[in-house]
Amino acid sequence: MEPLTIDVDEIDESGQEWQADLPRELIDAVLRGEPPTEFHAAGAAHVRGRLTKLGRSVLLQSRFTMPLEGQCKRCLKKVRLDEPIDLTLTYVPREGPPEQQRRPAHGRGEPEQAASFDPQTVDEEPYSGKTIDLAPALREQILLAVPPPPVCDEACKGLCPTCGKDLNAGGCGCEKTTIDPRWAALKSIQLEKKEK
Repeated sequence: MEPLTIDVDEIDESGQEWQADLPRELIDAVLRGEPPTEFHAAGAAHVRGRLTKLGRSVLLQSRFTMPLEGQCKRCLKKVRLDEPIDLTLTYVPREGPPEQQRRPAHGRGEPEQAASFDPQTVDEEPYSGKTIDLAPALREQILLAVPPPPVCDEACKGLCPTCGKDLNAGGCGCEKTTIDPRWAALKSIQLEKKEK
């Protein structure tokens, strides 16, 4: 497996290609972590990207496909998906502990902490030293790319709730209309028509 760390000093100023293999075990560890998703890895993923050095900052642009396998939410058959993942992230050097901006709040002279979310730095990730670990960003992108529970086909009929037969293979003969037991007593009521 290729290391998921890069040395900032080894990146060319003009940029360079970067690639790594994400083994099936690593993807499964992410997908089956806490909380687990409804998928597991259907194989390894090959990540290709471009690293561009901007002073001490590094721009990572990557696109890869993650093979996933899950169960159809209607009939429980295996469903395989190839989910595309795009990642664009700028790694910026950490310059020590961030200064907390303080200002009076509500005119009472009480200090107010600066907001923890800055929309201008949402695509930035700090790094320390000379190496950048790409594993956390890749893990995050894998989790963000996980789709909703799959269906094998939009026309999938699912399983019979009574006998469990796959309704895609044909009917099962079970009674299709089940009456809520709370309303069952109303079935025996006979209504009479009033004649005018």
